[in-house]
Amino acid sequence: MQSFIRLFANHKVAPNLLMLLLFLSGAYGLKQLNTQFFPDFAVDVVMVNIAWPGAAAEDVQSSITIPVEQALKSVANVTKVNSSTYRGGVSLWLDVDSGADFTETTNAIKQRVDSVGNMPTDAKTPSVEQFVMYENVGTLLITTDGPVDELTNLARQAERELLAKGISKINFTGLPEREIAIQVDTSTMHELGLSLQTMAGLINNQSQDVMAGTAGRTDGSKQLRAIGKVSDVNSFEQLPLLTGDNAQLLRLGDVADISLRPKEDQSTIRYHGKSAIELSIMRSQNDDTIKTAGIMNDWVADARQRFPQGVEIVVYDEAWLILKARITLLINNGATGLLFVVGLLFLFLNSRVAFWVAMGIPASLLATWGVMYYIGGSINMISLFGMIMALGIIVDDAIVVGEDTLAHSQRGEPSLQAAMGGAQRMLGPVAASSLTTVAAFLPLLLIGGPIGSILSDIPVVVICVIAVSLVECFLILPGHLHHALKNREKKPPSRWRTSFDQGFENFKNNIFRPAVSFAIDFRLVTFSLAITAFVLAIGLLVGGRLQFAFFPSVDGDNLRANVQFSSGTPATEVASYLIKVEDALLATEAELGGQLIRERAAYFGTHMLSMDGISSRDQIALLRVELDSTVLRSVSNAEFIDTWNSKIPRVPGLEKIIIDQPESGPPGKPIEANITGASANVMKQVALELQTSLKAFTGVQNIDDNLPYGMEQLIFSLTPEATTLGLTSSDIGRQLRYAFDGVTVQSFYQGSDEIDVRLMLKDQDRNSLATLYALPIILPSGRTVPLLELVEFSSRRGIDKFRSENGQLMVTVQADVDVGATNANVVIEALKEETIPSLERQYGVQISFGGTKADEEETLGEMMTGLALALVLIYIVLAWVFASYTWPIAVMFTIPFGLTGAVLGHVMMDRDLTILSLFGLFGLSGIVINNSIVLLSFYKEFRAQGMEPKAAVVEAACQRLRAVLLTSMTTIAGLTPILFEESLQAQFLIPMAISIVFGLALGTLLILFVVPSMVLMLENLTAILTGKKRST
Repeated sequence: MQSFIRLFANHKVAPNLLMLLLFLSGAYGLKQLNTQFFPDFAVDVVMVNIAWPGAAAEDVQSSITIPVEQALKSVANVTKVNSSTYRGGVSLWLDVDSGADFTETTNAIKQRVDSVGNMPTDAKTPSVEQFVMYENVGTLLITTDGPVDELTNLARQAERELLAKGISKINFTGLPEREIAIQVDTSTMHELGLSLQTMAGLINNQSQDVMAGTAGRTDGSKQLRAIGKVSDVNSFEQLPLLTGDNAQLLRLGDVADISLRPKEDQSTIRYHGKSAIELSIMRSQNDDTIKTAGIMNDWVADARQRFPQGVEIVVYDEAWLILKARITLLINNGATGLLFVVGLLFLFLNSRVAFWVAMGIPASLLATWGVMYYIGGSINMISLFGMIMALGIIVDDAIVVGEDTLAHSQRGEPSLQAAMGGAQRMLGPVAASSLTTVAAFLPLLLIGGPIGSILSDIPVVVICVIAVSLVECFLILPGHLHHALKNREKKPPSRWRTSFDQGFENFKNNIFRPAVSFAIDFRLVTFSLAITAFVLAIGLLVGGRLQFAFFPSVDGDNLRANVQFSSGTPATEVASYLIKVEDALLATEAELGGQLIRERAAYFGTHMLSMDGISSRDQIALLRVELDSTVLRSVSNAEFIDTWNSKIPRVPGLEKIIIDQPESGPPGKPIEANITGASANVMKQVALELQTSLKAFTGVQNIDDNLPYGMEQLIFSLTPEATTLGLTSSDIGRQLRYAFDGVTVQSFYQGSDEIDVRLMLKDQDRNSLATLYALPIILPSGRTVPLLELVEFSSRRGIDKFRSENGQLMVTVQADVDVGATNANVVIEALKEETIPSLERQYGVQISFGGTKADEEETLGEMMTGLALALVLIYIVLAWVFASYTWPIAVMFTIPFGLTGAVLGHVMMDRDLTILSLFGLFGLSGIVINNSIVLLSFYKEFRAQGMEPKAAVVEAACQRLRAVLLTSMTTIAGLTPILFEESLQAQFLIPMAISIVFGLALGTLLILFVVPSMVLMLENLTAILTGKKRST
């Protein structure tokens, strides 16, 4: 390496060419990198969906979910099976081991699902597909004063045009789905002597295309086909059905009412009283968020000119703007920090040296983006923060080399000798300090789960920066310093530079040197004070003065009010109530000062409760609200929600109304209690009692469970007469389902829309219980008997959804926490003390905590393992550098002292400790060690020259004072602007910045005073063990 240093230091062109290469590679990488919210990471999940139209959730659970779960238990490389069973089907999510062949495992899952026997005959073919992650960029609402049907073709046109321009995926909400409904009444069926099942078969036979083979192979082959499949109302009306007794042809239109109409149970959207269809613009992992947003906005501007008058396109929930704001924030703060760093360099160093040290910053940053491109990285808020964190680290190495070079130049060494000597002398210490920083960050790559995946770019960026900065420091900087100091020999320093250097030397020799000497003389007191500060920090943590919140909870711009009524509530009543919720919203805005709401939209038949995902039912509704930016308003989300909630009336039939904001961190709620080990009804009772306990805690809100009650159920059981007649429950159930839910005869596509042809009883019959009781049931003999003569009825409340994990039924109780009033960990620990044990004893269930609590425990466990690994790696590096087993201890003692500063910083800034704070502590550990390494390297050099221990350590501290202050101050300066940022985009990152800024500030003080004291303590301990004379 030293020959390379000599080569580049002597060469006139090589350093400039290498720096140009860094700039060019970085510029290319920066242009190619995707811009997005978070780093891409693999989600190895296979989704299985099985539909059984009209079936109750309990029937789907017993007939489909449980058999499929049993079949999937033994599939290799499947680590977890989650299922959600609902009325009409089931969805399963299978986690696949990340090291397995994903395609091979997917095929094995498909084969196992297809092999399940005794699947209900009416169940649809299972769908098995790999999960593909998409990211929302923005939302469009196409609205009109007229009926929503007017928007269908425009929405489909928008989809085609946007996909053609490069949008990856578009999700619709409120897009009307249509069907051809063929309705017959019970009297007609009785007269014809047909069941709906038989009639469906007749229709299907008449409406189909037939392939009849190939004829005339010897004289020109011709394919034989019959084209008989019909796809419009008129054609279905003319479809032959039967030939009557008088040989008269009976057509379908003669016995049935046929119409093209909207499907039942669809969600609809109202925007300021207008009909609307929502288009969610999605980005795949291969797409750039900003470019995708540009395509969307360009299309909107063009479409507004082309779409018919009265049709409006509204853009809202523009998630890409959050990304843009975060990028702008980080760039602005990074630029401010960079100015501080450069200012400090010019303050402490010769202007020419400072210039070339500073030039290493953009070169290293750009080159890092080049490396990130080649390793598959991206520009995201995490990697950008990693860059800001690395601002100080980038210049640390250059400062050490540049400051040593300048010191030797000031002593009269020729510029070439000083430049090469500085790089060669500092090669060992700088390499060691770089390795310790890498060792501190490297274990963070071992953290799994969503947190590890999201934050992995921080260690990746820092490690890339260190690698690039070493190249710049030892191959580029010496050559530049050689020429810069060569010119300096010809020109004396300015009066200002001379005055500052003299002032710094006076401070070093007249203030700092006596202070260090005093600290060493009373080293036990110095060490005790440091230990006392550390114990104080631990006390603040253990005593609860400083709380731990796993992930920062910050206000966003979006709120949502989810409404759910009891089963059977008319849709009109739900719609009327949502208007009251919207009125309360507007009254809240007026009371809190006005100009707070950007957009709002009402969704009927759907909600977005986090445990249910997006659900559909007549009794549910949702009001989505986009508030003004948090930067532009003084009203917090908590205050807005409390005021809004207080103005919303509670009416009979309302089961729940939950107002919250979409989760901004990892999935899951702060409090999630998972109940297992009993029947659904027992676990529901436990869930209700647990919710009652949670309501007693101040600050716990939006309490809910994921085992919702469904419709009122009529349970029928066969009479002895029905059994004697040869009927089974399955026979009657199938006839009832065909009559009231209908049977799909066929499906066809009309443009992009799939149209089902459905045969059923007439609506007035389907909506009447009297029709149910009198429904003629066809016996195996062919005659009919009214239903009420064959069955007995009882009623009960059904369950709408079931959730299982690895085949075990599970009920989850979840809640949000107002961080201004309480802490989730405090609530959970209180529940564990009394409520949980009591419920477990009383009902025989098991209760565990999941959600963010489970993520917290998993991540903290992995971080403890990472910490142990980091300490071992750091010790190995230090033991190798110092060729000693004891000297690394003196250096590593700076780590807990850095923790002291980080804890005190969080208390001073009134911030909870978070997972991001802990990430900052890992980085801090590597940074504080670096200065200690160089200081001890100088100490050993002075000892080798024959100095006494005390004189050597004092001189080492004085010699390294400028470098230690400069490296610490540049790192602090790079991050300080973020500490005082009030925008939403900065709130996630502030805890990490606090850890590094305050930890490094105190750590620097300890390095300069405590480490020298410990050096003497270790020297004396060594002397005692070896019988040598102790140092004074």
